[in-house]
Amino acid sequence: MADNKSGIRQNYINELDDLVGYEMENQVLLDENILEILKRLTLAIQREILIATNEKNRVQWVNVGDASTVTIGDKDMLYHEKFLNKYRVIHTHPNGNPNLSEEDFSAAKNQGLQCIVTIGVAEDTPVRFGIGVPIIEEGAMEYAQGLFKSLKELNAFPLEYYILQANRFIKNDPNTVFDLEDTEERALLLGIDLPGSEGVTLDDSMEELAQLVKTAKGKVMERVTQSRSKIDSTFYVGKGKIQELTRVIQNNDINLIVANDELNSKQIANIEAATGTKTIDRTTVILDIFARQSKTREGKLQVELAQQKYRMSHLKGMGIVMSRLGGGIGTRGPGEKKLEIDRRLIRKQIDDLEARNERINKSNTLNALQRQKNQIQTVSLIGYTNSGKSTLFNVLTQSEAVTKDGLFVTLDSTLRKVEPEQGDYLISDTVGFIEKLPHDLIKAFKTTLKEVETGDLLLHVVDVSNHNYRAQIDVVNQVLSDIGAGQKKVILVYNKIDKLSKEDRDALIQKNQSPGEDLSLYISAKEGLEIDVLSETIQKVLQGDKRQIKLLIPYDDNRAIAALHEKKVVLDIDYQSDGNLVTIEITDEFPMHLFDKYVV
Repeated sequence: MADNKSGIRQNYINELDDLVGYEMENQVLLDENILEILKRLTLAIQREILIATNEKNRVQWVNVGDASTVTIGDKDMLYHEKFLNKYRVIHTHPNGNPNLSEEDFSAAKNQGLQCIVTIGVAEDTPVRFGIGVPIIEEGAMEYAQGLFKSLKELNAFPLEYYILQANRFIKNDPNTVFDLEDTEERALLLGIDLPGSEGVTLDDSMEELAQLVKTAKGKVMERVTQSRSKIDSTFYVGKGKIQELTRVIQNNDINLIVANDELNSKQIANIEAATGTKTIDRTTVILDIFARQSKTREGKLQVELAQQKYRMSHLKGMGIVMSRLGGGIGTRGPGEKKLEIDRRLIRKQIDDLEARNERINKSNTLNALQRQKNQIQTVSLIGYTNSGKSTLFNVLTQSEAVTKDGLFVTLDSTLRKVEPEQGDYLISDTVGFIEKLPHDLIKAFKTTLKEVETGDLLLHVVDVSNHNYRAQIDVVNQVLSDIGAGQKKVILVYNKIDKLSKEDRDALIQKNQSPGEDLSLYISAKEGLEIDVLSETIQKVLQGDKRQIKLLIPYDDNRAIAALHEKKVVLDIDYQSDGNLVTIEITDEFPMHLFDKYVV
């Protein structure tokens, strides 16, 4: 609490201090609880009391003035963006007068407040309210007053309408006194090189993190790494490195730190306290991208489930990420409005989301069983993000799924039939995998990945032009194992050979013809290279090794003939004196034991 508090009893000061951080019930402008406290203490100390709230109606600070005036201001109000300030000011008038004073109007305009509310408080007099809001008249923004006899009337006032009109005016006014809005997130990437790390190198991992931040619309300014025997439990990196970060942040006007590993709430709070800079981790960025990219109801549901599980584990001590308003990386998606609710409510949200997710999962399982019953085979595209799965999907189905160079372009599973000349099966495009993919995200997206789990064949698409593609293959195989699809039939499809030199391409194609490489192909989906070979290989794997068998089925066994037709294996029927001589073509998956007695 700030300002003139001399002569006020300590218990009153403590009670006012305790208001900071309080959030109004039901998101109202002023609730009964705060009103009763302000009214009671104003009568007790006979001074004006002021609280400032943000647009979420959370109390940011409390000031006390003399009998007629109170300072409106705080260090957080020293900056202005090109729209109204985010604060709303509510203060009492001990004389019972709800009208705004000239000082009130002047302060509201100078600070660009969303509104300024007065509460007229006096002994034996009903409490009355006034509100000053911005209005646009004759090409200028002024503040006008409204008066109310009850709290209900005050809370029913359409404040958001006036805020919207004022912000539109300010944004379009070439003579505005406000500074340009600073919405750009300028990031410092922070990573650790641990001994014995295998797979993707730290440099490649940091480059991937940079691409993630770029996809999330952030700008990478600096990268700082440190070699350590283990991750520091307090600051993630060492304390000395944190001091170095502070200087880098100041010199490069950085407003965001992104760690390359998942941080706990304690580490986030400590880094923010030491550097004064909003801090998030790799998981937060990935969740943010998923929230941006997911378009279907099913995809959004799974993103929200992953977000809520992450927030549940980081609810205490989220620091600037939790308290800062106005968006940015880590604040988007279906779960944004639930950032500051308590654990119990988040737990309830998770249970509800998981129940809805399970219903979708059951529906997808039934669909898969129905396809199996109808002998419709499915092929699923899997692979590291940005490996070219969607481009290959478009080539095989002659469709127009979204394709562009970027991470996690495809989130919502797409299932389509391939072109007739390519074969008789369905193909699905699925979310790409990535190093350090959050476990909760894998679990949440298991519903979307159901096509992978139930598919007859997986096409593991690999960006062979990436020097780190072997490590990326390992990452994908690990995720497949995590979702229970590690034993599926897989064709390794090495994509983007058009980016290789002719010598390298020839060497790779020659390698593909070596023994033991039957299920590895090298293609370019973008240029259409070797697509025919891929289609033939898919058909061969799906059909298995075919063989022809002749069956002599008595004329009175119509059910056996019907069953063969249903399974689409009949090549020819020759009507003999003692029955139907049926020629069938089958694979190992055909239930031959049901027809053994008819084999010629």
